[in-house]
Amino acid sequence: MIIKDGIIEAEIFPFGARINSLKVNGADITLGFNSDEDYVNSGCYAGGTIGRLANRITEGKFTLNGKGYALNANDGKNHLHGGYKGFDKKMFTVTEQTDNSVTMEYLSVDGEENYPGNLRLTVKFTVKNNSLLMEYRAVSDKDTLWCPTNHAYFNLDGAGKGDCLGNMLEINADCCTPVDNGLIPTGEKRAVKGTPFDFTKLKKVGEEIGAEELKATLGYDHNYILNSDRAAHAESKLTGIRMDVYTDLPCLQFYSGGQLNGVKGKSGVYNKYAGFCLEPQYCPNAVNMQGFDKPVLKAGEEKKHFIVYEFSAGDGKNRIRRHGG
Repeated sequence: MIIKDGIIEAEIFPFGARINSLKVNGADITLGFNSDEDYVNSGCYAGGTIGRLANRITEGKFTLNGKGYALNANDGKNHLHGGYKGFDKKMFTVTEQTDNSVTMEYLSVDGEENYPGNLRLTVKFTVKNNSLLMEYRAVSDKDTLWCPTNHAYFNLDGAGKGDCLGNMLEINADCCTPVDNGLIPTGEKRAVKGTPFDFTKLKKVGEEIGAEELKATLGYDHNYILNSDRAAHAESKLTGIRMDVYTDLPCLQFYSGGQLNGVKGKSGVYNKYAGFCLEPQYCPNAVNMQGFDKPVLKAGEEKKHFIVYEFSAGDGKNRIRRHGG
């Protein structure tokens, strides 16, 4: 289904409550595929709503209210992006649609991927003010974990137009969280200044992609602790498209697409670094670490989060300043 307003047009699939395409002034800037089956086979979560929990939990294990849980381990020994069949692989029900918005719902039953509680999730996509706004709401009948995000891959030069390494990026974060060999944060908060992880000033995605610190992760696949709700800014010198990301979530995963391996998509073959992801989230494995906000959803309490992608193009006259979710 297509929603549009101003310079923005988005195609949203019910399968995975997914951004299949996102066009700015007619240029598609997100990687996508031609069918639900292609999305599953791609293994790259492209454009999908992620859940119940974005990112990783070490060995899938956590304790909540004194009770231990063991989630399905679908990433080596760890739990990733909701398990074997996370929300990105579920069919959502469309509950409301207008010219510029669509609302979808999914019921995740108690025990799905070994999570506790029947969790009802609502995702509303709205295109307005040259932005795509995603509003997430969830309620559960038991205390559980919940951390939504969207896994869109961006190339502001245009999807399928080569790699994204020339895209310019700024991340509003002074610290990131170092990871072990399983991409689980060690619990340390490390300053990015003077390291390849420093995006406090605008620089190319690929400027330091060959650094020794990035070899094990095939580029960037790291969590940043955000300074404010203005999470990131990206732009293309080729198309003039600029994107700002806003969120009420405390962290942001920056992934430079190093594990893309030649999968065929709707706009060509997506090779290594074909697109980058900016995924607002809680810190990975936060439920098991001290000093980080916990992604806990209390029984009977509705919890909300938002993500905004705000765009301008050309000479910037179309740019609309920030709005909340």
